[in-house]
Order: sequence, then structure tokens, then C-alpha cells
Amino acid sequence: VVFLPGFGCLYIDVVHQGGTVILTLAPEGSVDSVMSLHNRTSNRKLAFRVLLSEASVSLSDDITSRSGSVELLRLTLSKLLLNLCPARLGDSGTGLGEGGRRLVTAGMGEACLVEVHCASLQVDNQLYNRASFHFPVLLCQEQSVELPLWTSDANPTTSLQALEEFKASCFLQLGLTLDREDYSVDQLTFHIKPARLYLEDTFVYYIKTLFHTYIPDSALAPSPGPNLSEHYGGPLLPETVLQSIPALVHPLRLQRLVIQPVNVLVSIHASLKLYIASDHTPLSFSLFDRGPLCTTARQLIHALTMHYAAGALFRAGWVVGSLDLLGSPASLVRSIGNGVADFFRLPYEGLTRGPGAFVSGVSRGTTSFVKHISKGTLTSITNLATSLARNMDRLSLDEEHYTRQEEWRRQLPESLGDGLRQGLSRLGISLLGAIAGIVDQPMQNFQRGSEMQSSASSKAKGVISGVGKGIVGVFTKPIGGAAELVSQTGYGILHGAGLWQLPKQLYLPADQKSALAPNSHVKYVWKMLQSLGRPEVHMSLEVVIVSGSGQEHAGCLLLTGEVVFVVSLSEDTQQQAFPITEVACQQDPHHLGALTLTLQQQRLTNDVEGDSGRELSEQQYGRLVDYVTRASAFLSPSASSLQQAPPITPAEPPPAVTKTYRYLVDPAHAAVFVSKFTMVKNKALRIGFH
Repeated sequence: VVFLPGFGCLYIDVVHQGGTVILTLAPEGSVDSVMSLHNRTSNRKLAFRVLLSEASVSLSDDITSRSGSVELLRLTLSKLLLNLCPARLGDSGTGLGEGGRRLVTAGMGEACLVEVHCASLQVDNQLYNRASFHFPVLLCQEQSVELPLWTSDANPTTSLQALEEFKASCFLQLGLTLDREDYSVDQLTFHIKPARLYLEDTFVYYIKTLFHTYIPDSALAPSPGPNLSEHYGGPLLPETVLQSIPALVHPLRLQRLVIQPVNVLVSIHASLKLYIASDHTPLSFSLFDRGPLCTTARQLIHALTMHYAAGALFRAGWVVGSLDLLGSPASLVRSIGNGVADFFRLPYEGLTRGPGAFVSGVSRGTTSFVKHISKGTLTSITNLATSLARNMDRLSLDEEHYTRQEEWRRQLPESLGDGLRQGLSRLGISLLGAIAGIVDQPMQNFQRGSEMQSSASSKAKGVISGVGKGIVGVFTKPIGGAAELVSQTGYGILHGAGLWQLPKQLYLPADQKSALAPNSHVKYVWKMLQSLGRPEVHMSLEVVIVSGSGQEHAGCLLLTGEVVFVVSLSEDTQQQAFPITEVACQQDPHHLGALTLTLQQQRLTNDVEGDSGRELSEQQYGRLVDYVTRASAFLSPSASSLQQAPPITPAEPPPAVTKTYRYLVDPAHAAVFVSKFTMVKNKALRIGFH
């Protein structure tokens, strides 16, 4: 039971079946009970904890494709912990300042601490299998860890030590300190472990173009609000001044903002006039600690941008040195340095533990040294060859050849033999394309000019341009094919040895066809519920209607405040309508996936009351008998008066007609529908408090 100011007392029913958690809110209790509950809970500390094994949010495009919805991005959070508790004096949640200082402010004892911990986070590019994009994942943690599943017995809340260990191992940690008076944010701490970031300019431009379709045109247009200067009869104020006034009147206030140091491996592919790529460039950003703050959001964003831009400029040498066009010398130096460090560090650590550990350390150090040098050298050569091949394909001026090569590059080899086979085949196709391009390019331009019905001079220019493209392709396509052979061979060696692997998508994109989309509440209200005075759909449940002969077809149950409608989805028409007060709804105890509606109708009798007797209902007869029994203790009627009274006989209830309808549905949804049906029916019968 939860007390919400302004809304009263709410009873929360949590149903967990089949991995689905459903919250049902229903008003419960009178005004007196609500006030007593508020008095009991007002002095207590609010605290709760929510555990989620996995949470996923997807962004879809419903405009580009008319046949259905196309999934663009998917954010997956694994092992999510949300903790809400009172903030004690000196408690900062997840964040520690520089040097281990606690984030302490005055009056922290009256604050509320919100902690969000996430063990794993990944952003997938769901268009990777549909278009020629280079990266299947946009953001993930640097070291992928296999996370065991949570169960009711094995979760971090079993002990305080397990909870603290889980918090320390989380990839993402966010802490918010809220003021108990107005629930405004006083402090914010953010910490993220080393991560990988993959960016591609073509994908960014594509998402930016689609992003405008998610914003209504009314939100993009400037609002014609009242100009304050017109009220005083002065000159019109500029638009920028009017937009700055609300930000200055209501500034952003924070006692402290702390963002812990961030380490990211960034891979960037830019398809400009020249293909430029930088793979796994290390970027490090220092601690951002400010407070107390009283500023505008624009100024805070500017300060954050300058802080991280300065951190990126300090690492500009590593960015330039990691360019694939130069052979990634910085990545090669970093890999060799890590190998040399392991070659001396691991034996030294083993020497401190004994002779056996020293021998093991020498072996592991040598293995790491050879592994890092081999990986760095192969990666440098492969990236250089890939960058050269892509640029040669661009310089060939053959759009069809470039598109075909990009599609083939997405099929990465898994072994050395696979890499040699793909590289040799593409080299051969490039050589054939270079020879055939001398004739093919002029013919394509001439055919294109004939289809457009252009003049003779335009056709001649097109043929000459095609000849030039064919001659350029003679030089660029063989060079690109040779570089592709080296690139595919290098990828085959790296993949076969397990030295290089792109992160994979957690879930493949789910296609949602428009024809299979469920009907919305608005459709039912506009099309079928206009006859009701106040059409209000409490719940719509898709079911399988089972007829008397056993046939099944798709349908939907609409629960309104007065009537339960049965709609056929195949015919898109209303089939039946039941008054909510004359029908009973329940789950089949032997089959939880079955829902039954029982209609009970009373038959009307044509019997006329006789003169010798009077028929009463059972309730009236029971009240009359109780009254006579109690009154007989004070009165002593004579026998003659009792004989003169007309006999009173209880009326038998008229025979009822009962008919049952059966529907098949998901068990968890059936339980929720029965709960909502009971609540709506009790309200219609004026049972309970509503």
C-alpha cells in the first residue's frame, strides 16, 4: 500500500508469471484509513530496491518502410540494480571525490539517495545486417565478462558483502542525491569503467536524418509567445534574449557534480572525399568535479564540452598515429610496449612466490610478448591494406564496383584458408573489372543518355567521361584488389588465432509487420464504442475465441465501464456485448490459459399475485422473519389474530439461464484481466469504495 499526496491510497498488486511483471493499481480504503496510513508512514524513511536481470530498449523507424517497423538501435542493460534509501551524513552513494573525499553537504541527513548500478551495457546497431555499415556494436565495455544468471536464491541482496562486491564490479554506476522537500537533484556522481566506442559518419548522418521524423513539426517551429517588450511599449527583444530569460530565472543548481575519469577505446571511420579510419585509439579524460553550481544548462554543457575536448586534444598524437592510412604506428608501439611489459612483469611476480611460479611467469611472459608483437604487426599491415583498398575503390569512380566490394568486406574470414580464398577471388574480379571497365563505362553512359533522351553533344560527353573512368579503373582496381588480398589474409590470420574480434550483437533485429500490429484503443473507441455515453476502455485483451463446435479464431475482449465487448479480428466487427453486471469472468482452475465468461439472465414469470398470499424475495423474507422474532419478545399476540393473518410464503427465485463462453489467452494476461474485471464490476455494482 502506497500513499500518494493528492491521489489517495493505492493498493499495488504485483503479478509475476512466466517472466512478466505487471503492476495493477487499484484505489483502496476510506479517507480515515488514508490519513491514518499517512500518519504512520510520514515519519519513516523511504527505501526500496529493484533488481532486473536484463532490460532492453529499442528505437524503431515506422516511416521509411511502409510494410513494417525497422529497428535502428537497441540498448541492452544486464543485471540492473536500482536502490533508493535515505542518505546518511557523509554518504555519497557510488561516487568518491579525488583522493577519496566523501561528497558531504549540509543537511544531507534529510536527503534521499538514488543509486543505479549496471553490470553490462551495450548499444547495438540493428541496421548492420541491412545496410553496408562497418560496426555491429556502437558502445560496449572493454572486457566482455560472462555474467551468471540471477535467481531468487542467488542475487546480490542476500548479504551486505555480496551487494558491495556487485556494486564494485559494475560497469556503470550512477548516484543521485535528492532533496526531500522538492525532490530536486543536489548531487550527481557518475562512474564508468573502460569502454569501447565505435563511430561511423554514414551511420551518424543516417540517424540524424531520421531523428527529425520523431519530433512533431509544432515542436520544431518557434512558438509565437508573447513578447515582454510589447507589454511595456518598448522595442522588440531579440529571439535569443527571450530564450535566455527562462534559463536565467530558473537556473540549474547543484551542490556537486562529479564525473570520474573515463578511459575509452575509440574506433572512427569517416567516408569523406578520402576514407580515413582510426581503430582502437585510446582516449583518457580526467576527473570532472564542480560544485556548488548555479548556472544555466547551456553553460554547463559548454564546460563539459571544453573539458572533454581538451582531453581529446591532449591525445591528438595518438589519434593521428592510429590512422590506418599510416599503418597505425601508435597501435603497433602500444602493442609492443604491452608485450615487453608482460615479458618482464610476469616473471618478476612469479619470482616473489617461488621457483615454480617463476617458471610459469617466464612462460606466460614469453607467450604474451610473442602474442602482442604478432598482433600489433598483423593489425598494422591489415589496417593499412584495408584503408588502401577502400581508397582505391573510391578513386575508380565506379559506383557499382565500390558497392559490391563494400558488401563483400562485411563477410570477414574465419581462418587463413578462408582469407586467402576471398582475397584471391576479389583480386581476380578486380582485374576483370579493370579490363571490362574500358568498354563497360562508355556503354553505360551512352545508354543512360539514350534513356534520358539527351542531345548528341551530351551523349558524346558521356562517352568521353566513361572512357576516362575506364582508364582510371585500369590502374586503381588492380591495386585495390592486391591490397584486398593482403587485407583478407591478415583478417583470416587474426580471426583464426583469436587475436582480433569485433563485438557481436546481443539480439538480432525483430521485424514488426504493419499487417500484424495489434489494434489500438483509439480505433475501438472511434469505431465501436461511440454508442456509449462515455466510451472508456479499461483494458483490451487479444484472445482466441473458442466456438461451441470447437473452432478457434482470433478475437479481442474490450472491457469498458458498463459492457464487455467481443470483437472478431478477422472480420473486424463486434460479435457480442455483455452487460458487466450480468456476467462473471474467471480463469479455468485446470487450465490457466483459458478464460471463461458466464452469462446469467433471470427469466421473467407471468404469475399474478393471489389474493390469499403474498410472495417475498428471500432477502425480504429473512428480514421479516428476523423482525417478527425480535418483536415477539415484547408482544404476546392471541391465537385468533395469528389465524387471521394471511400466510406468508417465500418466493422461489425464477429459473436462471446460464451460458458459458470460453477464450484462450496468455495466463499472465488472463490474471490481470480478471483482476481488472472484478474492479470494474464492483464499481458498477457500487461495492467497496471508488
